Amino acid sequence: MKNLQPKILWIDDEIDHLKPHILFLQEKGYYVTTSTTGNEALGFIKEQSFDLVLIDQFMPGDDGIETSVNIKSINPSVPIIMITKSEEEWLIDEAIYKKIDRLLIKPVNPSQIFAACKQVLEGGYILSEKSKAEYLSHFQDIENLTIQASTINDWWEIYTKLVKWQIDFDDQKEESLIQILRDQFKSVNKTFSQYIIKNYPKWLTVADRPTLSCDIFSKKIKPLLKRDKKTCLLVMDAMRLDQFVELNTMLSKDFAVEMEPSLSLIPSATPYSRNAIFSGLFADEMCDLYPNQKKEMIEDKGSLNNFEKEFLSDQMKKNGFSDKKMHYHKIWIADEGKRFSSKIKNFINNDLLAIVVNFVDQLAHRRSESDVLKEMVPDESGYRKAVGNW
Repeated sequence: MKNLQPKILWIDDEIDHLKPHILFLQEKGYYVTTSTTGNEALGFIKEQSFDLVLIDQFMPGDDGIETSVNIKSINPSVPIIMITKSEEEWLIDEAIYKKIDRLLIKPVNPSQIFAACKQVLEGGYILSEKSKAEYLSHFQDIENLTIQASTINDWWEIYTKLVKWQIDFDDQKEESLIQILRDQFKSVNKTFSQYIIKNYPKWLTVADRPTLSCDIFSKKIKPLLKRDKKTCLLVMDAMRLDQFVELNTMLSKDFAVEMEPSLSLIPSATPYSRNAIFSGLFADEMCDLYPNQKKEMIEDKGSLNNFEKEFLSDQMKKNGFSDKKMHYHKIWIADEGKRFSSKIKNFINNDLLAIVVNFVDQLAHRRSESDVLKEMVPDESGYRKAVGNW
């Protein structure tokens, strides 16, 4: 809930010159306490709680940076806005390093001070309220899109919209609104399932179909290899779009990312859908072509994905890439990922580098089995952050 009268501590040795600014903030509903020295301000910080600190850099005694450090040692969470005449880069760097939230360069008028305070103090609340209003205004649009959806691209558009709201609501505290989104997800999933039931059988027999697991190589990898493009196939097992969006904030710093939809085979379980990526085959075709591997997978569930390298190698040969160099690598734990990363130069001459990462799948299974993990990753927001942190 929005704080009805946020408390601000303003530290400036020339505070008397700032009365118009202080009056303006008070008229806007802020309670302002003033101080002329860093030491006096620390006394206030120890005695009471403030929502925001405004501080001048150049003051007798401890300057603004030093005082800010001392304030943070008492109350690490209080946001600080520094106001200074200096535009020197060293001061800007130091302010960033000392985790000062904003830096304003004098002269500043009352409206500028108010805008900075509002952004720091009420930014989260305003964002939440605006996000809530925007979602509710788009709720019916999504419902209409669901009714009209006739292609996978239509469903992709709906899904990306819902995931956007799901992520936007990570910090939303209004449970009733979150429940509306959950219910809409369920409703859309039900309609999407009906769409799949209706269309999946015909996709099995036609070439003009959405990209399925068994089409990934032929549609995405093969064209690159034909143009002699060195290619990396990275399979993040069991990763959802909302989790990928979390990763994309990191990936997009180094890569131009384009996203396109594809569909898992049915059943979507790992031995069918993931093996199909590497074999390029439907499950019945794979069983006919690889009877020994089928037998071993039936007898030992731990071997369900033990043949991906073999499947991929055969698919390379079938598509005329026998002369291409390929490396397959599976990463189960973070340490294995680090070891692989340290040896990455050994693989740069491969035409195709295939990497499978199992962490998300393992987390999903272990989360459902472990009370400790359920506590650590209590909801979908926590799930996304756990994937990103890993």
